[in-house]
Amino acid sequence: MLSIPEIAASLVEESLTNISDDNSCSICLVGSSSAGKSTLLNTFLDRNDTPRETLVMEYSFGRKTNQKQGIEKTICHVWEYGGKLETFKNILPSIPVMGKFFYCIMIDLAKIKSLWYTLETCIEAMLTSYAEQKSAIELLIIGGKYDIFKNYDAEIKKLICTTLRSVALLFKGHIVFYSSKEPNLVRRAKDILHGIGFGNGVPNKDKIFSFTKPLMIPKGTDSWDNVGVTASTLEQVKAQLLSRISFDTELPPLSEGTVGIQQAHLESSLDAKVAMKFEELRNLDTLDISLGDYLLNNFH
Repeated sequence: MLSIPEIAASLVEESLTNISDDNSCSICLVGSSSAGKSTLLNTFLDRNDTPRETLVMEYSFGRKTNQKQGIEKTICHVWEYGGKLETFKNILPSIPVMGKFFYCIMIDLAKIKSLWYTLETCIEAMLTSYAEQKSAIELLIIGGKYDIFKNYDAEIKKLICTTLRSVALLFKGHIVFYSSKEPNLVRRAKDILHGIGFGNGVPNKDKIFSFTKPLMIPKGTDSWDNVGVTASTLEQVKAQLLSRISFDTELPPLSEGTVGIQQAHLESSLDAKVAMKFEELRNLDTLDISLGDYLLNNFH
């Protein structure tokens, strides 16, 4: 009797065998943790599930009947990565590039000090994993939590928008800003994912270039002149940004709430075991799940 993971793998393999350029699309969504990736995907796939922490790589799909073809259905394969970004390059090659493939990087606009690390790490993984398939991949940069970013200082917003537009120009990518708390941005992001998943790609009728508004820039509609900077390399874009903002390159420290789990039991012996396990897990480089969730699941 097959296990649940084996059944899931079998279903994925079966669906992938029917992929063609005409009836399928793949979306790979990666980026900042807690930026809203799962919430956005649930909206796109019309799911009412409560967003939860994504463990490493999760697969889902959507179907839509192709009216021109009758019974034939268009399938959108969705891969979401929620593990550590530094290990993503080892996992990305396992995602097949078949049919139309959209590589979506979601950054947290509310955390500008880790923005470049997320963007650079995800781009390097894409270039390393798909070096021979660049022409088959489209890049979409999604700026999450715009509801917070819009209240930032004007110069900071201009700098971040200039950086993202420069990166998009270098890799022929699209840009869209999103917030789960602003209905108009939710609708726009959903329409874009629907377009790349089941339609004709990112719509280019509505374009927004101003840093004072939520960006919406389809590839091919921007230029270095419009951005207001000279054509640059990725390293030059990075240097310009780092000259203005100091960026974090390490993972954030553990929260106080997680540490508090060590004193969660009536028996001191259990608390001691939790503390030992906590220290052991804290020093692991390969742990991809939340320490809090792990300890709660294993000691409660």
